[in-house]
Amino acid sequence: MRTVRPRDHAASIAEHDPLPVTAWRDPLYDQVGFDPRSDYVETYWLVVLGPSAVLAARRLVDWLEERPDGLEVPLEALARSLGLGASTARHAPVVRTLTRLADFGLAGVGGGAYQVRTAFPPLAQRHVVRLPEYLAERHALDAAKPPVEQGCGCAAVGR
Repeated sequence: MRTVRPRDHAASIAEHDPLPVTAWRDPLYDQVGFDPRSDYVETYWLVVLGPSAVLAARRLVDWLEERPDGLEVPLEALARSLGLGASTARHAPVVRTLTRLADFGLAGVGGGAYQVRTAFPPLAQRHVVRLPEYLAERHALDAAKPPVEQGCGCAAVGR
């Protein structure tokens, strides 16, 4: 998928209402990544992304599970379902939320569609250093365990 430059994400999202949403599958992250609805994402990615972005990813992945070929999401309905008001303008909270996912590489914007990853990667070291100390320590312990023992909902093992 060809993505647009980051500064264009918000404009592209706001211009497409309803927003066509498709699943972004990645063979590597499908093996080593984490379902957006997993404990790992809630525990670690939440600190980096914020709650509205994590909840938006979860909601979109839930909907894509029901409609694997993609769907069109009215931005106002998505915004209201996330508690982000009703505005769908370029600087509206729902647009900023979806842009944040794209800015972190967890979604892609381009070609008139929004692709959301169905498996999030493990945190990069640059994100781990932003965690509170107790979470960074816990992350190091979790990362040392095999995925099956992590109880983290790895995409390869299920939710």
